[in-house]
Amino acid sequence: MKTSLYMKTIFGKIAIVSLFLISLNACKKDTLTEQFASVQVLMTYPNINGQYSIKNMTAKLTETNSGTENTVALTDLNGTILSAELPYGTYIVSLEGDVAITENGQSKNYKLKGYQANIIINSAMVSAPVSLFLSDPSAKFVFKEIFFTGTVTPENKSYNGDKYFILYNNSTDTLYADGLILAQSKFLTTTKYDYKPDVMNEAFTTDDIIMLPGSGKDYPVAPGKQLVIANNAINHKEINSNSVDLSQADFEIELIGSINIDNPAVPNTISLSGSMLMHNRGFTSYVLVQLPEGKQPQQWLDDNQYTYSYLAANGREMKVDAYKIDNSYIMDAVNLSVEQGFAWIVTAPNLDMGWTYCGRNSSDATRYGKSVSRKTLSSTNGGILFLQDTNNSAEDFNPESVLSL
Repeated sequence: MKTSLYMKTIFGKIAIVSLFLISLNACKKDTLTEQFASVQVLMTYPNINGQYSIKNMTAKLTETNSGTENTVALTDLNGTILSAELPYGTYIVSLEGDVAITENGQSKNYKLKGYQANIIINSAMVSAPVSLFLSDPSAKFVFKEIFFTGTVTPENKSYNGDKYFILYNNSTDTLYADGLILAQSKFLTTTKYDYKPDVMNEAFTTDDIIMLPGSGKDYPVAPGKQLVIANNAINHKEINSNSVDLSQADFEIELIGSINIDNPAVPNTISLSGSMLMHNRGFTSYVLVQLPEGKQPQQWLDDNQYTYSYLAANGREMKVDAYKIDNSYIMDAVNLSVEQGFAWIVTAPNLDMGWTYCGRNSSDATRYGKSVSRKTLSSTNGGILFLQDTNNSAEDFNPESVLSL
């Protein structure tokens, strides 16, 4: 979910902050061979309108090869530098705190976050800049579950027609699903190139885009209710006993002709680009989009075509046509990948600063019949669930989940 608050980078006063590092690695270090570095994380704060106060700011530094995590408590909330002694390695830095903002007499709580991957610590002194951003914890529609792996038949043959998305109204108001857009990333989370132009901090690159039908208020969704968007909205159990019944889905995706099975009782999504063939190993990412009122989809597409380039492994320059979706239109994002192959997240970190998975590597057959499902944060007295949405799929989702349908 993307905050609507505009942010400009400013530099505040610099103060060295004393930190308390809590090592989560229980093993003893060999102090004779292990090398440590003095690390400074240079935080750049966004411009915040109104009066504000920050509390509970912490940082988690994860060494990607060993998985060792160090938690950092920030004691001076006005500081812009975190100082720590860390072993040599490659790190991911995640920062998060609470910020209460009061403007024009109105107060609202936000999260203040930061994310930076691939920080290489291999010398005595290392500086790592991290830009902080605001995150609005109030939610609208979110991805509740994504089933992208498909199933296998009793004969152990791959079966892919039964994939689905579940969208969930995570607010306290009735929302309308008319015109919601789902898009799959053009970039893979397992392959990283130096794409030019680099638009990731402003936009999401895609060429698989579908839209839900409706004229504005045809598809109301009450708080705590969900929508199922199926590949093929049929009872797949009649073909594959290991599969699911999607005949009661709310929408179905119109796939390419060779694998499309139409259920005339279920409304089709509208294909704006591509065919939304979900990657069954989870190498892509997905976003949920709401266009501004009055913006026409086709004109929006025409206005947001672009060509990016990169150098392939053989040194050849590749040019690719795609579409870019302004990050400000994205209400939810989920990055998917596999542990043995993850290269990067393919969204701006203020949309999603982590990733979730089914299967540990690209050939892991245990992934079939599993999904990623969002965790529950709390519930009301009436039993309506509030799902966790911190814009970090590593924290928000249960990987390798049992299918809910």
